[in-house]
Amino acid sequence: MRMHRSRQTAGLLALAAAITLTAVGCTTEPGPPASAVGSASPSPSAQTGLWLAPQQLMAAALPDAGIPDSYSSPVALRGSKGVNPRIKPSSEPACDRLFDAANARQKLHPTPTVAEQMFNWKNDFYGSGSVLASYEGSGAQETFAQARDSLSACRYYEQEGPAGLFKGTVTVAPAPQVGDEAVQFEVSAPTEMGSHVTQYTVVRTGKAIATFKKGSDGQTGQAFPPALIAQQITLLQQAQS
Repeated sequence: MRMHRSRQTAGLLALAAAITLTAVGCTTEPGPPASAVGSASPSPSAQTGLWLAPQQLMAAALPDAGIPDSYSSPVALRGSKGVNPRIKPSSEPACDRLFDAANARQKLHPTPTVAEQMFNWKNDFYGSGSVLASYEGSGAQETFAQARDSLSACRYYEQEGPAGLFKGTVTVAPAPQVGDEAVQFEVSAPTEMGSHVTQYTVVRTGKAIATFKKGSDGQTGQAFPPALIAQQITLLQQAQS
C-alpha cells in the first residue's frame, strides 16, 4: 500500500508539473505560419456558428452525471487571473504559441469566453481536463490555425517552472475525424518514476474550440475517451445552432 501511494504521489506531482507548464503558456503573439500539420479537413460549416455567452458555454459542457467511470467532473468559467510569473517562456517559441492557442491563452481582442472542466477518473490517478473556448468573429479559425501551424515547428522544449526544469518532447498523432478540423499530439517528459505523457486533442467546431488533455504513463489509459470527445463536440454544435 505504501509503494502504491508513493507511485501515486509521484505521478500526481509529475502531472501537476506538466499541466502547470503546458496549460499556462506564455501569451505570445501569433508567429509566422509554418508548414501545415495533417489535420481533419474543414467541413462546409467551418464559417458558421454563434458566439456563446458564459452561461451558454457552461451549459454546453459535458453533464457531470452522464460521464462514466468518473467520480466528478466539475466545470467552471475561467477567471481573469494572469499568468504565473514563476513560469518563464520555453526554449522554443513555436511551443509557446502552440500551448497558448490550445489552452485559449493567446492575446485576442475581444477575448474569448472560456470554461474549464476537470475529470476525476476512477482507478486512474492521472488527471484529465478540457478547455472550452467560444470566440467572436474569426477568432476560432485564427486560433486553430495558430495551433496547427505551431505544431509543425514544435518538437522539443525546455521550460523552468515551480517544480523545476520541464523537458517536453512533442509527437504529432493522427487527427480524429470530429468537428470542423482537429489536431492531436502528445507531450512526453521524463520523471523519477518514468515517462509521463499528456495527450492533447484540439477540435474546432464553428466558433468554438475544445481542447482535451489526458495524462498517463504512456502505456495504459493514454487516450481521452473518444466517445466523450464526440459528445462534447455535439453539445457545442447544438449550442451554436
